[in-house]
Amino acid sequence: MTLVKVNIDDLRSVATSLSSIADTVEGLYETTTAAGQKLYLSTASLASVPDYVQSLKDESTFLSAKVDWIVLINSDSEGNLPESGEVSYEVDGEDPDTLEEMETALGEAIAALGADIATSDYEEGDPRLETLNKYLDTWGGNANATAAMFSSLGPDGTLALTEAVGNHVGLAYRAGESESELAQTTLAQLKDALETATKEWKPDYAQQFGSDLVEAAQGLDYDSPYYRIGDRNESLAYLLYNANGTSNPFILGAAEKMDQLQLKANEYHLPSPWTWYGPSRFLPNMINEADEGWAFDIPSIIMHDLGDHPSASNQFFSGNDSRVNYWVGKHPYKMGDLSGIAAALDSASTYGFAMMYDREKTATIAARGLEAIANRDDFGVKRGKRGVEGAQSLEHILETYMDSLVDSYANSQTDPCGDSPTYSFSTVTGQKLANRPYFSVSTLDSILAVVGQDGQALIDLRAAVNEAEANSLPPGSDESDIIQVADAWGSTEGAIANAIGTGGINKARSNDEYAQAWIDLAGKPASELAGLVKTYAPAGTAKGVGWASDALVNHLQEQASQTWANTEEKEKEKQELMADEAYSSFMRRLLWAADAAELNGYQNPDSGLTLDGYEYATVQEPDGTYRLITPEEYERLSDADKIAANKEMRNIATSDYGMDAAATNADTSFNQMFQERYP
Repeated sequence: MTLVKVNIDDLRSVATSLSSIADTVEGLYETTTAAGQKLYLSTASLASVPDYVQSLKDESTFLSAKVDWIVLINSDSEGNLPESGEVSYEVDGEDPDTLEEMETALGEAIAALGADIATSDYEEGDPRLETLNKYLDTWGGNANATAAMFSSLGPDGTLALTEAVGNHVGLAYRAGESESELAQTTLAQLKDALETATKEWKPDYAQQFGSDLVEAAQGLDYDSPYYRIGDRNESLAYLLYNANGTSNPFILGAAEKMDQLQLKANEYHLPSPWTWYGPSRFLPNMINEADEGWAFDIPSIIMHDLGDHPSASNQFFSGNDSRVNYWVGKHPYKMGDLSGIAAALDSASTYGFAMMYDREKTATIAARGLEAIANRDDFGVKRGKRGVEGAQSLEHILETYMDSLVDSYANSQTDPCGDSPTYSFSTVTGQKLANRPYFSVSTLDSILAVVGQDGQALIDLRAAVNEAEANSLPPGSDESDIIQVADAWGSTEGAIANAIGTGGINKARSNDEYAQAWIDLAGKPASELAGLVKTYAPAGTAKGVGWASDALVNHLQEQASQTWANTEEKEKEKQELMADEAYSSFMRRLLWAADAAELNGYQNPDSGLTLDGYEYATVQEPDGTYRLITPEEYERLSDADKIAANKEMRNIATSDYGMDAAATNADTSFNQMFQERYP
């Protein structure tokens, strides 16, 4: 052992000086480089300056870490730290002499402090809590220090320290207001530091740590220095709650261990592995009010984590087919809700990288997942059912696989997916699509009924359908495709209106009101849809947090009734009137689609037709010619000009300037198919 003596003040002074020099040199370098570039002068001679600046910063960080390490290992049993003067310490071997070694040593010293706190009896006003807070505030974002800290603590020590700090929140033990606030801040620091560590660890280690953390929370390691009677599920719940900053392997490890423990409990009829006994020590003070429906249920928490980690979610569900069946279709989530599993299903089935390289897997998850959740006994919109809390996630799956939705309704697919969750088909315009999820009509109807109950989900789906309709005629389409597209979308619009209408849970309200709302939304441009969100979403609501669509539906239904009642066809049956109104807005998108495919009459150079006779639905080009207004230009029109443009666009669509006879046939076809789907 070697005894080393150092002066704390001298070390801090040198560290500060090096940092100041680095900042000064960096500032001069940036100023000089910018000036040289303006004067077109070479700055090649300054190329080595950034490396020099970084070396100064590293040396400053090294000395800062060293002095903090020395101070910490010289603290007394009361947590008092020698903040100045000369101190000594013993070195067994060589003193840490690289930045990484120094940060690692400091992380291990912080872990030793944490272990001391975790293995001590509760003491009100424990000064060590403030010391831990101070060090986490400085080093909690340092990858090397945090990785060493949690590796040294291990999963059981991490849980025990979280609990020990949480005791100072004051729910289970006496603590003053300032102590409670300090404890809550320190808990947040611990959580952030763990997230930093998981991203520093190698993937295999991070995955194992996540798995071991879940297992350690069961409290069955009697040889652990942190052992006490009972579980530490509350600590686990907190560390995994909204852990969107952790690595994918860490979350995958936690999810797989959860799956293993749950299946074991099911097999042997054991109590739930996820409850904790006795009063909560701190968790109620650490969660958002909007999350109270699921934040006390560990499976729900982990499912939300999978929702935030698409790669982990995709691996979890694609690695074992039975997981979709159980976690989506059967697990009761008694202490939570279905928002987590919906989020996990969404991320697993729509993960862009996986869709690019293994679309069959993502499509399989989507098909089996939607069918499983739709068939749950507790899923739906009737009294006592649930699922609306996951509506936005479910809508995103439908949005991602819109081609399958349209194909299902257009072809009345009634069979469950069974052994064939994916399939290939050709769109009505002849595009061949492979590895698409198979959705039955009954599955879609159940999902859409729930989607219609969430305002954001309803608006998002409407925007997605509008966009799909506006792009329904790809390059190479011909006039015969126009009628086929109208058939398919007439079926789809009618089916969606019917499913959303059926989802109206207020018995005093007719299904037609929800259907009218869906149809009325179709005629609104994207900017107006966004405005409706701002108007009807509760104040402070972020996207992803559900809000009931009732007020929005009321507004749209009243608006639709007033608008539709002013038409010359107001005596028509409501069903027929709905079909007409649905086609009116669809026609605009079809006209734009035809324009993009260059199928409109005025686009034929041999026709001699021009659009110069229209004022609101056209734009004059610099060369004096006229073209159809684009959707973006349409959005910028005033409300009065939009009404005028709508009339002109319908005239264009049904004349030889537009789609001519194809538009008339499309009108008939759309209305017929809509009314078949909306009986």
